[in-house]
Amino acid sequence: MPTDHMDARHHFAESLEEVKTGMLELGGLVLENTRRMGEALLENRLDLARAVVVADEEIDTRYARLEFRVFEIMARQQPVAGDLRFLVAATRILYEIERSGDLAVNGAKGLLRRDGYTLPPQIHSLVARLARGSADLFADGLEALRSLDPDAAPVIDRADDEVDTVVGELYGVVAKNSEHIGFDLAMELTRIGRYLERIADHAVNIAEHVTFVVTGSFPGGESAVTRDEA
Repeated sequence: MPTDHMDARHHFAESLEEVKTGMLELGGLVLENTRRMGEALLENRLDLARAVVVADEEIDTRYARLEFRVFEIMARQQPVAGDLRFLVAATRILYEIERSGDLAVNGAKGLLRRDGYTLPPQIHSLVARLARGSADLFADGLEALRSLDPDAAPVIDRADDEVDTVVGELYGVVAKNSEHIGFDLAMELTRIGRYLERIADHAVNIAEHVTFVVTGSFPGGESAVTRDEA
């Protein structure tokens, strides 16, 4: 094999690893911000909520830079087979990560809009379970990416069912106590439930894209074409 071809292949492999590392670093920032948002809600910490909003600026900058880098590699290297799958999936995974960061910011901004609020004990307990569950699932999604584990998606998907159950419980308790806590706070808590539920959903999506990278199909044998047509 000619040396120049080997050098080009080595450089390309380094570029793919650069993208993967960048995605994991970006995901780490979002995970940290998600946990910070949960802490802000549970402890009524406006300073933490403001920190979540500020931290998202770096997340957005890194997201844009990484997305551009992925498209640049695709244009210049013309990858095929598994390398192309990885890069295509990277664009989707980056979206899942960045959108999760936006959801964390939405929760923090809700706290700031109301100049803080105190959660009744039962609701506090449910939000705590939901915040922890969503963050843990997001961490699991990142671990699936780190290890390129094609079998992680079904496990994370089943764990996501538990998050959905807690969200349902939260909605029920909020509806039952809406007159006591006030309509505005009830609406905000409903939004919080949705934000955290969606972060968990994004974790599932990340793991499913990892399955696609490794196997060429999504969990259940669904091809990329079939998935896009659904």
